[in-house]
Amino acid sequence: MKTSILTLVLLAAAGSVDAKSCKKGGFYCGQSLLNRGNYDAHIRETLKDNKQPTDQAHILNSRFRCDAGGDITFLAYCSRGCSGVGSSDDDYCL
Repeated sequence: MKTSILTLVLLAAAGSVDAKSCKKGGFYCGQSLLNRGNYDAHIRETLKDNKQPTDQAHILNSRFRCDAGGDITFLAYCSRGCSGVGSSDDDYCL
């Protein structure tokens, strides 16, 4: 019985770490980052650091470069929206 409980705990822990980070050198809009993993707080922090609003439009439609370790750098706010979300290509502003 102990073995099966331990197995379940390990599987649950492994599943919680399964979120994908962005790929270094890639360009992602906020929506793509949110689709990949838990980037909400990181996006908000990065926008604040760059004196950008943190409303929903800026969270979803800002464009970022992915750096080492899944870190992100703010590039621009895409006022007309983003394209490329959900594809394997880099996201870009419309």
